[in-house]
Amino acid sequence: MSSEAKWAELLAQSDADSLFLSWEWLTQWWSYFGAPSGWLANILGFYRGESLIGVAPLYQRVVLRRGLVPARSVQLIGHSWRDPTPSVAIYLDIIARRGETDVVRHACMRELFDNGRWSEFAIGYTPVGGQWKAAAASRGSVSYYVREPDHAVSFQADLRLGFSRYLQSLGQSTRRSIWNLRKRLELHGLVRLEQVSIGDLAEGFRDLNRLHKLRWQRPAFTGARLEFHESLATQLSARNELAFSRLRVGGRVVSVLYDIRKGAYQYNIKLAFDPAFSNQLSLGLLHLGYALEAAAQSGVGVYDLLAGPGRKSDYKRNLSQMRRELSCVQILRGRLLPRLYRWHDRVR
Repeated sequence: MSSEAKWAELLAQSDADSLFLSWEWLTQWWSYFGAPSGWLANILGFYRGESLIGVAPLYQRVVLRRGLVPARSVQLIGHSWRDPTPSVAIYLDIIARRGETDVVRHACMRELFDNGRWSEFAIGYTPVGGQWKAAAASRGSVSYYVREPDHAVSFQADLRLGFSRYLQSLGQSTRRSIWNLRKRLELHGLVRLEQVSIGDLAEGFRDLNRLHKLRWQRPAFTGARLEFHESLATQLSARNELAFSRLRVGGRVVSVLYDIRKGAYQYNIKLAFDPAFSNQLSLGLLHLGYALEAAAQSGVGVYDLLAGPGRKSDYKRNLSQMRRELSCVQILRGRLLPRLYRWHDRVR
C-alpha cells in the first residue's frame, strides 16, 4: 500500500479534519512552502504492535521570536505561525484512530520532550488547544511555558435536514439576503450559476483575483499561494472534490466562489464579488445561497464557512448554526524563551 493510501486510510479512521489534514493539502503545502524554504519535515508515526495508529505531520524551522531571539520551532505542516507568506490551514492536530487520539497526542509530546532539539512547539489554529496543553502538562517536572496567544472562531451551516429546513432556521434578514432577493437579482439579466471545469481553472482564478481586488484592493492569491491553490484545485477537480463556481448575471461574471468538498463536508475557501454591482442586494450572500442549496442537494451535511470576519457584517455567524473555538498553542522550553514570554505576558 502506498504512503498516500495508508494516510487516507488512517484519516478515514480518525476524527481529524478531512481537508486540512488530507494528503493532498499537506503535500501540496509542503511542496510550495516548506521544501522551497529549506524547512525540515519530521513526520512521526505511532504504532501499536505492527499497526499504525497515529501520525504527527511535523516540521522544523528556525524563526526569530520577539524580533531578535532565534528559536528552533517545531510546527504542524499546514501552518507557519506568525508567518504571512504560506497559505494557512486550520483544524490542525495529529491524525489518530478513533479511541487512540489522546494516547497518540501524549506520545507525540513525550517524543518531543525526550528526543527533540527544539525551543518552541507551535500548534496553529487547532480546535483542541486544551488537549495539547494537557499533553504538555503530563510531562510533569519538565521545565516549559505554555501560552495560547491567538484565538479564532469558525462557523458552520447545518444542512443535514436539507436546504428548506436550513432556510427556516435563519433569521428573517439573512433568509431574505440569500433567498428572497433572487428575484431582484434576475431583474439585472439572466442569472446563471456555472461550475468551473478543470480546463477553466486558470480563468476561474483570474476572475476570483479580479473581483477580490475590486473589493479588497488586492488579489486573493498571488505568487506561491496562487500556484498552491491552482495545483490543489486541479488535483481535487480530477477527484470530483472541487466546487468552484461563477455567478453570471447578464453574461458577466459578477461573483466567484472557491469551495472544496470532502465527503459530507464542504469548505468555503474564498469568495469574491463585484461590490459595485448593486446596493440593493449582496451578491456574495446570494452566491452563498446558491452554493448552500447545491451542496445540500449533493448530500453535504455541513457547510464550513471557516474563520475570519466579514468586511461589513458578521455574515458567517448569521448563516451558521454551529461554531468551533480555535486557538494557537505555543509551548516554550530552554533558558531564555520561557522567561522572555512570561515577562511579555505579565507586562501585557
